[in-house]
Amino acid sequence: MVNNEKFGKVTYDNLPQAVEYLIKLMEMQVEKQNKDVSIEEDEMTIKEVSTLIRKSISTIYRYTSQQSIPHTKLGNSLRFSRSEILAWMKIHKNTSIQDLSDEVTMESLKILNRS
Repeated sequence: MVNNEKFGKVTYDNLPQAVEYLIKLMEMQVEKQNKDVSIEEDEMTIKEVSTLIRKSISTIYRYTSQQSIPHTKLGNSLRFSRSEILAWMKIHKNTSIQDLSDEVTMESLKILNRS
């Protein structure tokens, strides 16, 4: 006989309840593992964010210092949530065009100042 904290000894009489209990435990464990995997898959590095939003790494650093992009700082490294970045991109879809325009204007001013 197998001993179990919840059922004591598993017997023929309580076998259906014991099996049901084990199935629930397994389902909870699988759900926990799936949640852990999805959290890991959602996490991105600054390089991955740079590729995703098609901006330079230095621009991403500027966004983080201005608190304009969702991020988490773990020690000296920055981490980003893919779902938060995608939501941020949807909200700032038109802003990125403005950013490009601003960058072109700034580069033009730098060139003019050099002349």
